[in-house]
Amino acid sequence: MKVSRILLLCGTALLLCGGAAQAQEACTTYKVQPGDNLRRIANKAYGDSDLYRRIYDANIKVIGAKADLIEIGAMLVIPCAETAAEAPAAAPAEAPFEAQPESVIPVSATPETLPAAPAPAERPIAFVTGNGYAPFADKSLPGGGMMTQLVEMAIFRADPAIPYNLSFVSDWQAHIDALLPSGAYDLSFPWIRPDCESGMLSPGDQVRCNDFAFSGPFYEIVDAYFATRDSGLLGATSYAEFERKRICRPEGFTAGVLEAAGLTASTVTLVRGENVKECFRALAAGEVDLVSVDSEVGDATIAKLGLISTIGQNPHLSTILSLHVIAHKSNPRAVAMLGKLDAGVIEMYESGEWYDIVSTALSKQRQAE
Repeated sequence: MKVSRILLLCGTALLLCGGAAQAQEACTTYKVQPGDNLRRIANKAYGDSDLYRRIYDANIKVIGAKADLIEIGAMLVIPCAETAAEAPAAAPAEAPFEAQPESVIPVSATPETLPAAPAPAERPIAFVTGNGYAPFADKSLPGGGMMTQLVEMAIFRADPAIPYNLSFVSDWQAHIDALLPSGAYDLSFPWIRPDCESGMLSPGDQVRCNDFAFSGPFYEIVDAYFATRDSGLLGATSYAEFERKRICRPEGFTAGVLEAAGLTASTVTLVRGENVKECFRALAAGEVDLVSVDSEVGDATIAKLGLISTIGQNPHLSTILSLHVIAHKSNPRAVAMLGKLDAGVIEMYESGEWYDIVSTALSKQRQAE
């Protein structure tokens, strides 16, 4: 995403996005100031924005069960860092089994006198993402990556009481081929939405459009092309210059962005890398000519592989796309959850939390490079 895009989203509410919480410490009370949100207050109190639920849980009566925007001037209790019980960001996938003592039912009992069966507990919404997609998703990244933090905050904004769990499965293609269609998981992220309204879709994109529902956009990306610095392809200004080249695009990434540029099976050789790293390793080894991937993901990957001096990004040819959460259309509760996430994202814009998460993640990525 371009910086101008970030500033534009934040610029609609300067009081919410600008300003910083006054310095405060744990084991105290804090008066909410203009520009505050729970993430900022948690960062000031504990040095970790992801501990916002600790403050929320201690102030539900003040903030409200829906976790709407906290009012300026409200007094919040900041729990002690050493003793506060930190609520987990996600519900466990399966509660441990505990044996219960047998109850004795009198022989004379009738259906009317028998105790009512307890209502079945709601099964947590099961989210799945993967690894190797920095800065958006990777278990090793702070908070699981930028998109993971955005999704979890959207859940919190929609309703803090929604039970959910989150897993990382590195086989991205399996998410859409098996895990979501089978109901093993309800929702997956981050995914690019193909141009489903187009009359020309690859078979894979057609399946994605027919079988999956998409959330609103969480984040815009610039899909770019990477090549070795001595290849001459970094100066290309027309997609025609990529014809007859070998282009690596990781599995799970829509090929629609290539086809929209005229880079079809008849004009290029498409190589499907197992993940982003494998594509860049193939490029460095001369096994492919180009890598097609999001610019931020590509920059992070070549930095991690130590290939900055040999691989660069073409600055002339790119496409703006957006990242989404997806659900299989056969899963009604997952499709309904997408609407709640969309509402949560809108509240994140209003509170300034979307900007906080994005700017922090991008800053940490640049520092790592």
